[in-house]
Amino acid sequence: MSDLATIVDRGTLTFVRHLPGPIERVWVYLTDPKFLVKWFSDGAVADGVGGAVSFEMGATGRITAYKPPHLLEYTWNEEEASVGPVTDALVRWELAQEGNLVRLTLTHSRLPEIEVLAHCAGWHAFLERLSASADGREPEPVMELYARFKTDYLPLVQSAGLSLP
Repeated sequence: MSDLATIVDRGTLTFVRHLPGPIERVWVYLTDPKFLVKWFSDGAVADGVGGAVSFEMGATGRITAYKPPHLLEYTWNEEEASVGPVTDALVRWELAQEGNLVRLTLTHSRLPEIEVLAHCAGWHAFLERLSASADGREPEPVMELYARFKTDYLPLVQSAGLSLP
């Protein structure tokens, strides 16, 4: 399985990763501010459908599905994304225990086509940081990872026929 995202359609990306379990531990990395800040952003994730999600890096939303420790889904809004605003996109985290590992599937859908490249590279960078944190390693700086992955994703986005910024 490739580490690169799968571009499912013109505005949907899917990533799959395997992280050390148990599943409850990975859930904490997605929902607890003390763990979110280690790999993603300072912020807060409410603990139920309709609750607010907000991240210091500029994204906000509302929880649309919440089934601990298997499913977390929320809307994704960014007034100042890489090219333009992102409104009511959807971020879905699915977790499944597979032996000693947890299969994490991240799907970001309803993205504006022009934002696909930036979000492929961004989520890939953050998932690398999550993997490092879950493994007890110091995560690399996000902007260094982002620059590297943006180059990696350019051919994929071009081959999908998507608009580039």
